Amino acid sequence: MIWHKSGSSKPHFDLWLTRRLEGDGFIVLTPDNTNSWLAPSAIARHTVLVLGAMVFCCDEADPLATVFRGRLPRDTLDTAACHRFASWIVDCNNQHRSCATAPKPLPTRLIDVGSEASGDLVKLVEFNGETRGHYVTLSYCWGGDSTSATTRSNVTSKKEGICLRDPPQTFQDTIRMTRALDVQYLWIDRLCIYQDDSEDWERESSNMGSIYANAYLCISATWAASSTEGLVPPRKARPSVRLPHTSNNSRGYIEACLLPVFSEMYKWDLLTFKDEALSQRGWTFQERLFSRRNLLFARDRVYFGCGTSFISEDGIELIDVLKADHTNQPPHRLITDQSIDDGPVPPENVRAHWHELVALYSQCKLTYPADKLPAISGIAQEYGKVLGDTYVAGLWEGSLLKGLSWQSSEECTAVSEYRAPSWSWASVDGPLCMCSVTTEPIASVMGLHIEVDGKNPYGRVKSGWIKIEAPLVPLVLSGDNSLLMFGCIGLKTSDEEENCLTGRFDTINSQFDDPAETIRAMKLFGLVLTDFSLTPEEPFYFTLLVTPTGDDLGVLKRVGWTLGRQSDYGPLDLRALRSIVTLV
Repeated sequence: MIWHKSGSSKPHFDLWLTRRLEGDGFIVLTPDNTNSWLAPSAIARHTVLVLGAMVFCCDEADPLATVFRGRLPRDTLDTAACHRFASWIVDCNNQHRSCATAPKPLPTRLIDVGSEASGDLVKLVEFNGETRGHYVTLSYCWGGDSTSATTRSNVTSKKEGICLRDPPQTFQDTIRMTRALDVQYLWIDRLCIYQDDSEDWERESSNMGSIYANAYLCISATWAASSTEGLVPPRKARPSVRLPHTSNNSRGYIEACLLPVFSEMYKWDLLTFKDEALSQRGWTFQERLFSRRNLLFARDRVYFGCGTSFISEDGIELIDVLKADHTNQPPHRLITDQSIDDGPVPPENVRAHWHELVALYSQCKLTYPADKLPAISGIAQEYGKVLGDTYVAGLWEGSLLKGLSWQSSEECTAVSEYRAPSWSWASVDGPLCMCSVTTEPIASVMGLHIEVDGKNPYGRVKSGWIKIEAPLVPLVLSGDNSLLMFGCIGLKTSDEEENCLTGRFDTINSQFDDPAETIRAMKLFGLVLTDFSLTPEEPFYFTLLVTPTGDDLGVLKRVGWTLGRQSDYGPLDLRALRSIVTLV
């Protein structure tokens, strides 16, 4: 403990230096005296502030390299860096029994990277589905590359050889990293799927889950918004102080440098990579979930994550990562781990986890909007196996009413071309919430139909409908503009009714980009689906806002949602207003 006091008229405080829990170095703590109502002893026991953090690193060639595992992040991917990162995977193989993988079935096509002695030539190779081996996958953002794609017309030349200098920089770096791992094969979607053959694309993209799940390692260009930028970003050297140090008769030097306090105290936030370019892309969402081991090149440093630990090049190490953060668990691993340890996973838990993933996925962006369902089809396929349930355009037949109860946000926007029925979350772009509370059904599903576009039942959709029996309540806009600042609208069962429901249009924002007269002319109804009352005194309903698609009032489309108590509907007996309608 360090005690500092300087004059009776100036503040005085205690400072503690304590070792970092994960990694070499220390953090600086002080009591939080802002809680003046607490006794000094209580402040000391319960409330402290973190003032700073320091990490100790050293050079690879230093005698202390075996004592201090952290290295200062660099902005180059040289041979030494490649072999250091490769050593993490070797350690994982040797120390984590659950992570080591036997040779797996190889995908249809792979890049044969050869070895460092092979020079600048790699080539595309094909397999028949029976060959087993190890291969690496790449997860990256496509942007900026218009020349490297494999097509029917150039596949022969790619089988003869690809000059290492021709692909974009991220591909080049990944090939070098794969060679350092002593793995012969690499899978990159742009090179290993015919980009001009829709049948090949559908077949291979439907196998993406197993391709990433079976990989020896996934290399992720987490920071880069384009495949032309490489694995390692340009970084400013961290300010550091070089200090002599002796440990176990080894004498050398350590580099001491400051760490951002927030990232030091909230290390579990590191797992989300939420501000990195790759984390915002739709296709890469399932790539990361399925990958058993991931080497992540982020903007600030390089990380490695597996089923047992999560480490960084400057010395952070988190243990039991997947058990602590279920939203980052691959579906197959979540199910397998719990099946072994605690027995079969209850279906309601699997469905709840699916809803969590959909909410996260809704925040991602896609280059091609039509890929909304295909880009998550691998995860859906895994859940289909576990649940034994029918997939319905992003929802599950066995929990359809709960699946229909998704809640759009003010940021949601419409899509220009049809890709899903209006009742599916896949029909809009933007962040949304999925129902996570226990509900009682009010509506009844009478029938449904989905026509998929192609052979993949988890992929693109041509059309779909659901026939529902439920209370159908006419609604009008209340004219209460005070709700607009929150992106919401007021709704009444009639102009004379005083009580008001609060709702939201799915794709009409608070600025009303659509003409006001169009919105006010819309015939609105509330289709009451579920009751999720938190107390038994009064029902609390989740209701879809729907409007007729034409003159037939029995065929409706979803345009929004609302939540409300029984009293918000006035004197109406909702259960007496049941109708049978078709949602499209």
